[in-house]
Amino acid sequence: MVLSRERAPREQETLVFETPEQAEAWRSQALEKLTQERSQGGRRQREVVGEMLADEFAKEGEGVEMIRQPWEHTPAEHAEVQELVDRAFASDLGAVIREARASKHYPRNLDLFHDVLTGEMYQLVVKEGLSKQPVGRWITVVLILVILTVVGLFMVWWI
Repeated sequence: MVLSRERAPREQETLVFETPEQAEAWRSQALEKLTQERSQGGRRQREVVGEMLADEFAKEGEGVEMIRQPWEHTPAEHAEVQELVDRAFASDLGAVIREARASKHYPRNLDLFHDVLTGEMYQLVVKEGLSKQPVGRWITVVLILVILTVVGLFMVWWI
C-alpha cells in the first residue's frame, strides 16, 4: 500500500485525531500493544493497528469487522475512500466517518476506508519506528553466555 500523497507535518502529527495529544496517546498505546505482541512471539503488527483503528471507529459509533476476504470495490468507491483517508489525516476521524455514512456507497465504503486507513497508519507506525523493539543489553549478554557455554561444553566433550 502506498500513501496517496506525502502528508504535511501537522497531518502526520495528528494521525486522524483532533489534537496532537490524542494522536500521541494513540501512538503510545500502539507502541505498547506492538511491543506486547512481539514479546508474545506474534507477527501480527498490521492486524494490531487494524484492531486499534476499529476501536476508534467504534468510539465514533461505527463498528467494523476484521474480515479476511475483502469485498471487491469499484473504482468510484476506491476514489471516494482515498479522499476520505486524505480528509481523515487533514481533519479528524469522527467527521470523516459521519461523511462516509452519508455516501451512496455506505457501508461498503466504510469497510474499504478502514482497510486503506489501516494500511496508511501501519506505514506511518513503521516509518516512525514504533514497530521495532530494540534488543536490550541483557539479551546480548545472555546470548554471549549461551554461546560461550556451548563452546566450553563442546571443548570439554572433545578433550
